[in-house]
Amino acid sequence: MKDQIVFKFPDKSFYYEEDFCVGENNYEAYKLVKEWPNWSFKGINIYGPKKSGKSYLTKIFSDKTNSKIFDGRNINKDNLDFIINQKILIIEDIELFNDEVFFQTILNDFISKNKFIYLTSNKLAGSISFQLKDLISRLNSLAVVAITNPSDDLFYQILTKMLSDKQINITTKEVNFILKNIERSYHAASKFVKNLDELSLMYKKKINIKIINLALADIS
Repeated sequence: MKDQIVFKFPDKSFYYEEDFCVGENNYEAYKLVKEWPNWSFKGINIYGPKKSGKSYLTKIFSDKTNSKIFDGRNINKDNLDFIINQKILIIEDIELFNDEVFFQTILNDFISKNKFIYLTSNKLAGSISFQLKDLISRLNSLAVVAITNPSDDLFYQILTKMLSDKQINITTKEVNFILKNIERSYHAASKFVKNLDELSLMYKKKINIKIINLALADIS
């Protein structure tokens, strides 16, 4: 009998605050998002490794403030009027900005109007290799909070919740096997569970270590 065909529809991500797993690695950042607008500052840089949960937290902040999220790799001068009319500036992956003068112009506008700024990056904003000294100075003036990849306990919560959301039932032994063989990141957990779900549909059989290994092998 031929393998079942799995139709791959676009993967929609839903970022619900009640589903966000809080641990030592992200508590300070999550606390600040919850406390907005009662901040003692107007600008913040949340930084940490790729797939550590920054985008999830940014989406929670965006929903809370009803604000648009801009992407550092795509933002450009064509967006200027739209950007400066935002009540809050939210930009993800600022290290991908390729027009430093434009970036500084945006920051100066929001700072001069005493409006909120929320930036994310993979490393401390002030240490990114921008050339403009005034831009670096602006970035260094922001409050900073670091997020790290989840601890073992938090990652266990994240993984088991993702499996539960997909109604994937596996044994504790199999969960422990996964934990020993997977990168500790939100991205790896999400990709693994997606792979496992598709493979279980394809093979139409109870999940076992062989299928788990196949799902683990295709995480990138």
